[in-house]
Amino acid sequence: MTVVQDGVLVEPYGPGGADRLARAAYRIAPVLGPSSPLGDPDGRYRAEAAAAERAWLGALPRPGGHLELRCTSGESGRIRATLLARGVAASPEQAAGVVRALLGAALPPHVSAAPAELAGELSPLGPAPAVLDLYEIRKQLRQYPLARPGAPRLMATVAVPLGPGGSWEPVWAELARQPAPTCLAVSLAPFALPAGTDRMLGRFADVYGELARPSAGSPVWGQARRGDPAAEAGQRFFEDALHRYQGRVFRLRMLLAAAGPIPPALPQLLAGVIGGEAVQLRADAQRARAWQDFNTLDLDPLPAGHRPAGAPDAEWTRLEQELVGLVDLDEAAAALRLPYEFPGRTGRLFARLPEAPASATPPTPGDLPFLH
Repeated sequence: MTVVQDGVLVEPYGPGGADRLARAAYRIAPVLGPSSPLGDPDGRYRAEAAAAERAWLGALPRPGGHLELRCTSGESGRIRATLLARGVAASPEQAAGVVRALLGAALPPHVSAAPAELAGELSPLGPAPAVLDLYEIRKQLRQYPLARPGAPRLMATVAVPLGPGGSWEPVWAELARQPAPTCLAVSLAPFALPAGTDRMLGRFADVYGELARPSAGSPVWGQARRGDPAAEAGQRFFEDALHRYQGRVFRLRMLLAAAGPIPPALPQLLAGVIGGEAVQLRADAQRARAWQDFNTLDLDPLPAGHRPAGAPDAEWTRLEQELVGLVDLDEAAAALRLPYEFPGRTGRLFARLPEAPASATPPTPGDLPFLH
């Protein structure tokens, strides 16, 4: 039986309905006006907004559910921004508690929020568009041929960390003028690395470090050999991962979905602003899984097909497959940017919040009503 607990929709889930699935949605919008910390177009305030969002993400509870930010274009020419949360637990109270914990922390002060109707926000493009185009923004994978004879693999593969690449205003402006309804969905799930992951990362770093070490020569090779630059790249990647994922870790998925063809400029612009790569989903299985996740607020790991071109199973381990879908707090803050606007500079890219009833108390910037 479906129930609503303090604005959170809870329903049976899993085999036989043994568990409970909880979900909630909030419309969000940038705060404008003299009282807004973003009222001055100085880049200092953009940096302050980014810092506030990083602190907000860092305060999210540990693993147990996930958040999704959706920015959807439409006929109005303005973007509808929605924050959704999902959690699964054994009881209705526990499942709703997961969602409240995710949404209960006050948002940064440059956005305000109001409850939204969940069903409409889960399917902003409609249940079955006649034409559906899907892109994902993922980390770049780079391959370097290993030159050292006897190396255990042919290539060193590294995933390039995400990072802030400038203003999001051009991305949002391009999204707002899409010819077909288009949604950017950014999903973040707090994640706990399995026990022993640090040791595995350390072993990878050690293997690459040995291959990267210069050799003084031997009777076989007859001369000194310089270190292998490809192995050095692999060593740096795993040493970085060993330190990067000691703190907050998240699983990240970024999806662009449109009820019509997506002009390449938008995914390329989005990939460029965070240092990722745009991948158009063409395989039926990947498209079906991504569309299912989009309509149910589910979150799967990156597909096994997201791997270096031609890499055999022996050269692409489960650990490496997991790493390319994970981000630390800085990467998460670069990928999930809440709406902000500078009056007189970007215009009104984002739709305002729905008018509250006359008897209702207007939402305070940063507050998420009814979930505190």
